[in-house]
Amino acid sequence: MASKTPKNTVATSTTRTGGATTTLRPVGAQAPTATKTTPKPTREQIAQRAHEIWVKNGCKHGQDEQNWLEAERQLKAEMSR
Repeated sequence: MASKTPKNTVATSTTRTGGATTTLRPVGAQAPTATKTTPKPTREQIAQRAHEIWVKNGCKHGQDEQNWLEAERQLKAEMSR
C-alpha cells in the first residue's frame, strides 16, 4: 500500500548510499541549496601579510590595525577567486 503525501507538501527525493530517502517540504518552500563557504585565511597567513605590508610601508608604527585589516582583505579576495 502506497503512503499518502500530506496536503500542502511536496515530496523530494535524494539518493544516499544504501537507498533513497524521501523528505517532505511545504508547497512553495524553496528546496535547500548548498551554501558556498568562502575560505578564510588563517591567523598566521594574515600576520605574515600584515608584516609584509608594514615593511612595504616603511615600518611605520601605529598602523598595526590598518595593516591587519588590509592583509585580511587581500587574502580573502585572493582566496575567493
